[in-house]
Amino acid sequence: MEQELGIGELSQNEKDVLYAVQVAYNMGNGVARSDDIRNHMLLKSMTQPTFHRSLKSLVQIGYVGHAPNTKAGSYILKATEGQTV
Repeated sequence: MEQELGIGELSQNEKDVLYAVQVAYNMGNGVARSDDIRNHMLLKSMTQPTFHRSLKSLVQIGYVGHAPNTKAGSYILKATEGQTV
């Protein structure tokens, strides 16, 4: 299933952060705040540097983007090839 979703190549930390972004995005009216992402139960034991590296990697890969017209620390999900958000 991960291969079908296109996330098979992500590290487990990146997958966990991506899932937390999805939850925060859905609860935040289309914007995921960094604090909300970080406070997800999957990420409680993740160190701050690992969280930020994983989030930065997801932005660079293109799964997540910085939300336009918002303060720093706000993110949106970006559709990947063949998928919708």
